[in-house]
Amino acid sequence: MSKVIKLNESQEKETEILAKRIMPKTDFNKIIEHDQLYWNTLNELFEFSVIKADILGEKSSKVLKTQTRETIIENIDLLVEWAKTKVDCLDMKGKLKIQEILIKDKVTHFENVFLPQFNKEVKESKENFSETFKLCESHIEKYADKDLDGRIVSVITKIGYELRWWSKTSAEDKKNEEFVIQIYKPLKRLNSALEKALKEVKQEEKYKV
Repeated sequence: MSKVIKLNESQEKETEILAKRIMPKTDFNKIIEHDQLYWNTLNELFEFSVIKADILGEKSSKVLKTQTRETIIENIDLLVEWAKTKVDCLDMKGKLKIQEILIKDKVTHFENVFLPQFNKEVKESKENFSETFKLCESHIEKYADKDLDGRIVSVITKIGYELRWWSKTSAEDKKNEEFVIQIYKPLKRLNSALEKALKEVKQEEKYKV
């Protein structure tokens, strides 16, 4: 890579991470799977705890029917365990409801907010990716080895950074619409930023004495 877009060691490591990151849509599905697994496991624990509470309740009822100070002291561990198990059941029932609402809200947001925006970005990236990518490559080729204004160098370096992590992705990921969006959006923004920087520099040079 040319001097103007040469990345330091830290940046190179960052591009390695970016090239292998989990994309938002994929990540959401994994989160929902995890949340559902948690709900299912918690529900199992709740059901078993209810059974345990019933068993402890039967034993405790026998103690309480003929309770005396001595029998209470003798069976205090049983009575406390029964009471704690009942509290645990109430707590878990509340957690199950909260978790159920949380999953529902996440799915609703995903379907009504994330997906429409995602599909819109997929459409735009498919239509403009090739042209945008080639334009960025031409910027690197055109400006990389020149003595440039700092604003231009900054944008070109950022373009190089984006192209660098993209170069480290697999052939399969390069076809993945989530990955395409993640490279297309910053390149589109950087192309506009470079155009603005070039105009500013040209305008300033025009008025130099």
